[in-house]
Order: sequence, then structure tokens, then C-alpha cells
Amino acid sequence: MTPMIIHRYSIPLADVVKALIDVGDCEKIGAVLVGENLVVDIIASAGTEVGVEDADFGEIEAPPPAPEPPPSPPERKGGPLAQKAGILCNEGAFQLWAEVRTPDAAKAFIYQRCGVESRIDLDHEEEPAAKFRELCLEYQVWLEMPDQ
Repeated sequence: MTPMIIHRYSIPLADVVKALIDVGDCEKIGAVLVGENLVVDIIASAGTEVGVEDADFGEIEAPPPAPEPPPSPPERKGGPLAQKAGILCNEGAFQLWAEVRTPDAAKAFIYQRCGVESRIDLDHEEEPAAKFRELCLEYQVWLEMPDQ
């Protein structure tokens, strides 16, 4: 069921303020909502002398500061494993061992074998790093095998 307005009142702000606060002779009344508080500014007529001791500033709560956004994670950069993967992809022997024909195919081989989408992941994720090290060890053993 949708709520329905059954009464609506339109009262000029100046009348409301004058009913609640003794504004005396003023030139203007301004109001603004700050959070759940109505902040009223009473502006004296031009030429009226008002001392600070006569002013009633009351306690106006400033709205709470906007929360600071969480710090963004540091940018991930490739390290030694990413660099080694890049070098391997361009080695003809590695391409031969991986049974591929191009550096791009060698890169795809490493990504698939290590379960990554970027070489950078090799330096930042434990499991892919371990898989890459194992892959490098297998390749090194293959390199050291005597020709058959």
C-alpha cells in the first residue's frame, strides 16, 4: 500500500522562524538543512550595529566529513619470474620443447600451464609461481639431456 498525503501545510519560512525565535527587526532570514538540523541565519538591517556579544551563534554541528576512499592497491609490476618468462618465450629451444612455433604461442603455453592471464601474476601469486618454477626445471632438464 502506498502512503498518501492527507494534509499539506505551506507556511512561509519567515513566519515559522518569527514564531520560534525572537528575530526583532531583521532584514532577511535564511535557512538551510544541515543533516537533520535546520540552521537559521538572521540578517540584521543595513546600518544596525550588532556586537559579537549580542550575537547568538549557538552550537551548529558541521556535517561529518565525507569518508576517505580506501587506498588503492599498489600497482602490480612484473619481477624476475615475469622477465624470465618473457625471455623463454623468445628462445627457439624453449619453443621446440613446448612444441610451439612462435613467441606468442610460447606465451600462451606458459599462461595455460601456470594458470595465469599475465606474466605479472607469476611474481604475485604463489601457486602460479610454483608451477612456473616447475616448468623451468623441466625445461632445464630437457636442455641438459644428451642428444638421442
